[in-house]
Amino acid sequence: MAKVRYRAEPAKATIYPIENKTIKVEFEKPQRAITPGQSVVFYTEDDIVIGGGKII
Repeated sequence: MAKVRYRAEPAKATIYPIENKTIKVEFEKPQRAITPGQSVVFYTEDDIVIGGGKII
């Protein structure tokens, strides 16, 4: 689960490692207006934060 906005509901997403400590996040359903500089936060299905990063 991941989300890019504070008030958004977490959405199903798959995380793929690439290179230089970078990952690719693919959401199951399109997300609205994702913008570089925003944060993306990753959650378990129990709403526990497990990580995050800055969108580039």
